[in-house]
Amino acid sequence: MKKIFASFGLIAGVISSIASFAQKTDGGFAMNAGAGFSMFGILGSINLNIPDEVSLESNSTTCWTGALDFGMQNHLSIGLGGGYQSIDQTVKDYQYVDENGNETIGEFSYSLSRINAGLRLLYHFGNGSIDAYIGVKPGVNIYQFGTNSNFPIPTWVRASSTTFALQIIPIGLRAYLNDNIGLFFETGVGAPSFISGGLCIGFEKQQSR
Repeated sequence: MKKIFASFGLIAGVISSIASFAQKTDGGFAMNAGAGFSMFGILGSINLNIPDEVSLESNSTTCWTGALDFGMQNHLSIGLGGGYQSIDQTVKDYQYVDENGNETIGEFSYSLSRINAGLRLLYHFGNGSIDAYIGVKPGVNIYQFGTNSNFPIPTWVRASSTTFALQIIPIGLRAYLNDNIGLFFETGVGAPSFISGGLCIGFEKQQSR
């Protein structure tokens, strides 16, 4: 986790040290690939719905994110984006009624993953070696539940489902270190993450003014 925070600090430092901005060009495209933090990972690891008498051991993966954006006219781009994250949990001191009708205390383990995917619509501004943008991404969250336990699963454990997802991107920045490769930093309200960063690759003609 410290390494991830250090990476975000490096990205922020690179961005703040460059005074110019970049814009999308019509016909160009850029890709993001990185990692971040999400409320799914934080709240899923805590699981506020569990009863007081039950204990929980939880481990969540990093939220992996990616995006592919295609430049259009009028500083706009359209693309695809999303992310993946999973949580493994072990529930202990769980009281249930077995197949013989006896009350029993045991434990069971399960995994819950979330795949997020959606359509990104971004507005880009400025020029130079940084591509700054804001935007929205409507899409879906696909939750997948899995367990090898034969225990009856309680209702407070989230089951497999598909839900609508809307992410607002208030701040997005790509800092290009050369013509094609750079670093990106992005904040979000909604899935898949509220903050992420990593590498970006761009294939576009930078316009100068």
